Amino acid sequence: MNTAVQVRPPSGDAHPRAELLSGSPSAVLSTARGPVALFGSGEIVAYLLRYRRRPRLFVFRTLTVDDRLAASIPGVRPRVQLLLQLRTPGRIGRARDLFAYLARTERDPSALADDFYVRVDALLAGRLTSHKILLSLLSPLPTASDSGTSPSARTP
Repeated sequence: MNTAVQVRPPSGDAHPRAELLSGSPSAVLSTARGPVALFGSGEIVAYLLRYRRRPRLFVFRTLTVDDRLAASIPGVRPRVQLLLQLRTPGRIGRARDLFAYLARTERDPSALADDFYVRVDALLAGRLTSHKILLSLLSPLPTASDSGTSPSARTP
């Protein structure tokens, strides 16, 4: 099942603005109210809403079926599994940095477990820099030398 996410360009303070910070839509449709991005099931989407200078960032995973108990987010249909909801500019900036880092290191946000995002939510409330947070949560990327043939990589 596809999840539709309304994207709205800036058009003054009277109307909300919505943009995608992360997520790869399978298709984008044009409608009277602006573009609508369609996502397949199991995708992670970072969706920023701004209304009257109040930003809200939602990070959610799309579902395979419409669950009555799942979270309802403005501009998103059907319901989704909400992983993060951020309201302060500082925490939203850190989350932007997180998704930029994941893109730079070529990590797929959808491949990370939901527990990762729950831990990120708890750590974003702390005072550590976002770089230290990322290093503590992400395992290092495998390299060509990590083939498992060195004596230190073998397990007894």
